[in-house]
Amino acid sequence: MLPPGRSRFHGYVGLHAERVEGTWSHGGWWLRLLSLPRLWVVVVLGAIGVMQLAATPSAIDLAYHVKAGELMVEQRAVLRVDVLAWPTAGRPWLDQNWGAQVLLYAIWRVGGFPLVAVSSALCTVAAWGLVAAACRRRTASLRLIAGAVLAGYLASAPAFSARPQMFSVLLFAVELHLLEVARTRPRIALAIPLLMPLWANLHGAFVVGLGLVAMEAAAAAWRRDRPGVLRFLVVGALSAIGLLANPWGADVLAYAALLPANRVVTGMVTEWAPASMRDPAGAMLLAAIGVLVVALARSRAHARVPEQILRMALLAGLALWAVRASVWFGLALPVAICALARERAPRPADADRGVPLASGLVLAALAVALAVVLPPVRRAMVSDGPPRPELTAAPVAAAGWLAANPQPGRMFNLQPWGSYLEFRLGPQVKPAVDSRIELLPAERWHDYLAIAAGRWDAERLLDKWGVDYVVTGERRTPSLTASLTASGRWRLAFSHGDERVYVRVTPRTATTRLPGR
Repeated sequence: MLPPGRSRFHGYVGLHAERVEGTWSHGGWWLRLLSLPRLWVVVVLGAIGVMQLAATPSAIDLAYHVKAGELMVEQRAVLRVDVLAWPTAGRPWLDQNWGAQVLLYAIWRVGGFPLVAVSSALCTVAAWGLVAAACRRRTASLRLIAGAVLAGYLASAPAFSARPQMFSVLLFAVELHLLEVARTRPRIALAIPLLMPLWANLHGAFVVGLGLVAMEAAAAAWRRDRPGVLRFLVVGALSAIGLLANPWGADVLAYAALLPANRVVTGMVTEWAPASMRDPAGAMLLAAIGVLVVALARSRAHARVPEQILRMALLAGLALWAVRASVWFGLALPVAICALARERAPRPADADRGVPLASGLVLAALAVALAVVLPPVRRAMVSDGPPRPELTAAPVAAAGWLAANPQPGRMFNLQPWGSYLEFRLGPQVKPAVDSRIELLPAERWHDYLAIAAGRWDAERLLDKWGVDYVVTGERRTPSLTASLTASGRWRLAFSHGDERVYVRVTPRTATTRLPGR
């Protein structure tokens, strides 16, 4: 029986309204999926993917890795001696990135360097997705998460590229997420040592992963959390043991620790230089550190400040010491911002409900942008103009000429081109220098810089090295090319754009010849 004053029509309308409301609150999952905060997170992650795909990979720290992976697959053995550059050929080589090289070669074998670029972008987006998931365990505000992820990416964007480090980026994000889950489920931290055997065979940044565990132990000690201290000490010990599961055992620990301390490496490679306001990457990093300082100063979550100071001080110190390490600071920054943020009351669901049409248009635009920057689509769209190269720092024309016209004797080459020359011509043809700066002594690099600068004694140094032909760029080494052209002892054998190949036409001056195989 109906209540007084209500008809069957009123009862039907009320029941229908309840069903509609239930549809919006329970059955309308697709509308909640398009809420504005969620849309912001999706757009930020999608924008990161677009920016990564739009960048052309560099051959400098990629091409020789693919070649090394190819050689290992062919030989079915890990490379233990150098076979790529003639000054170090036959000498021991601790190839710590061997696992990443095999993976990169497998990816390249399937889809070439375009697929390598796509794989790198996927690793980067997946890493930031894990960071966003870690942030979600600190705050319910998806707006804050989206903004924090964007800030972290901008602070470290130049460090994301197609190279072995892309695997470290993903593993670092996995560890961050596990540490956040371990706050409420402590036993999850025991999964971290399982990452280390994989990490130690892919890239040397596993030392940063160990540093995170050490900072968690220190934070637990600060909180006087004895079970937490014991737990992370056990995790750290198991992680260190797991790192030994590699072809070189404990030697990889020494390699990873000594490489950043190598003065030749830090002096020649801009990525290993300290952060500077004069460099865009350094300026963005310093701005991000400023954002973190403000968040620490304004935070009301006083109990969380010490643990974030310990973690972020370590990562900021590494980033200031070497810009290359800004990637670890950038990945951890969103978690710190969300952990320090003021707790706010959740907003009503209606306030965050997006407009389906507008949200659909935004997602469609993002999908179009992602499709346009895919390497095959991008090449098809510019088919009428000059083709866009698959790699930068790649002397494609000179390498092709040398493949068709092999030159006897030793090569001198522009260092950034060494990696691509090894990829195209190695190991039969070996360049003089490549991206493995740590393999050559400082004296050899001093000579290289003098030759590349076209110093007054450049030809004497070429004689000293026993060089028979030179592969270089006119714009990159104008004094050297001018000197070789004017000397009468060298012939310009090949020229294309900036690429030059000079061949010796007169015998070398009698001088001490550097050892090489």
